[in-house]
Amino acid sequence: KILPRRTVLKGAGVALGLPFLEAMTPSGFGMTPASSPPRRIGWVYIPNGVVEEDWTPCGTERDFELNTSNRCLKDIRNDLLFVSNLSHDKARPNGDGGGAHSREGATFLTAVQAKKTGGKDIYLGQSIDQLIAAKIGHQTRLPSMELGVEPTRREGRCDSGYSCIYLSNISWRSPTQPSGVEISPRRAFDRLFGVRGSEAKKFQQRSADRQSVLDYVAGNATELRKQLGTTDLRKLDEYFDSVREVERQIDHVAGLPPLAVSQDQRPPSEPHDFSHHIRLMYDLMVLAYQTDATRVITFMTGNAQTDRVYENLGLNSGHHQLTHAKEKREQIRLIDAFLAEEFGRFVRRLASVPEGDGRLLDSCMVLYGSAMGDGRKHNHERLPCIVAGHGGGAIDTGRHLVMPEETPMANLFVSMANQLGVAIEHFGDSTGALQGLNPSA
Repeated sequence: KILPRRTVLKGAGVALGLPFLEAMTPSGFGMTPASSPPRRIGWVYIPNGVVEEDWTPCGTERDFELNTSNRCLKDIRNDLLFVSNLSHDKARPNGDGGGAHSREGATFLTAVQAKKTGGKDIYLGQSIDQLIAAKIGHQTRLPSMELGVEPTRREGRCDSGYSCIYLSNISWRSPTQPSGVEISPRRAFDRLFGVRGSEAKKFQQRSADRQSVLDYVAGNATELRKQLGTTDLRKLDEYFDSVREVERQIDHVAGLPPLAVSQDQRPPSEPHDFSHHIRLMYDLMVLAYQTDATRVITFMTGNAQTDRVYENLGLNSGHHQLTHAKEKREQIRLIDAFLAEEFGRFVRRLASVPEGDGRLLDSCMVLYGSAMGDGRKHNHERLPCIVAGHGGGAIDTGRHLVMPEETPMANLFVSMANQLGVAIEHFGDSTGALQGLNPSA
């Protein structure tokens, strides 16, 4: 008996997705294209660009060396593809004057020029994640997830007369409808596990010692175990352990006392420790991919032009403020390295999850980058860009792919969409698909 791929455990208003199990593959036939793990896609946005001279790898293809700010990724370089010389022309003024940060946030996943307005007549374009979600989202419980760590600013003027909403949204369902971001790990967790009906309110209001979601599905899980072999039982236990660990972390962080810092220096967020907050969101991304709750995720590690104070790094000035001081480059390097290190932890988590004949990471392609090159220069070429994962064989990693100058980042989006079965020839200001992702394919 083959276990259906979309099997979920249910109980008391909770629907818990399952990882890919051997029982979901026809016995004796091994992995087939129809039963192989699905491909997942994601984008991790970093604000304010990077210190370019300390970010760009030295060398090309497999003969390259990591730089100061991304050296922390050395142990996983074979799972990463560094792409240089990508640009976002529509993040440039193009006659609209100031507002580099608003445009780079708005353009990152849309590759179109944002309408310069501080009113309600915002106009941009559908983002690539939502284009993909509209095509494949029906295959999962959630068409997409949009995560962040700083609140969305829905009203007012910011950054040289642009609507503040451009700064805090990279995902757009339509030219006039931003997707918004979920910044609460607890609410994201509840969405992931499908709380419904009268139990939903009770579930969301539990105290730190609340009952685990796994306890709600215990009866259904017991019946499922009877259908599984030794390997699947081990995999199921590992998955349940990871769910409990995320629950434990959420409860721990939610109960932490506020840090003794000035509120005008530190952006508000639900968890009081930024390191915990960003890790929780990355862990939820792993769970979302692992359970196939969604195959499309965006994550903003900060709003565009964020002035977050990275006190965990010993800094006492805001991120955006630091980018405008040439003598503060070393402090920006610390931020660049910290964000890269947290992304590396996420990639290692994906690599640690077995799936099918390989790892969860093998079916993923997650882009890490920005639509601003260097925060001090406010440029929109030579953008930082890493693609993590193999995309089910679509990405040949362990390389530094150096493209011709001014290659649109949208070309990469076209290629990524095509690899998910969403056939497009053009997106935003693209000039075609990006060549070289997998030369042997």
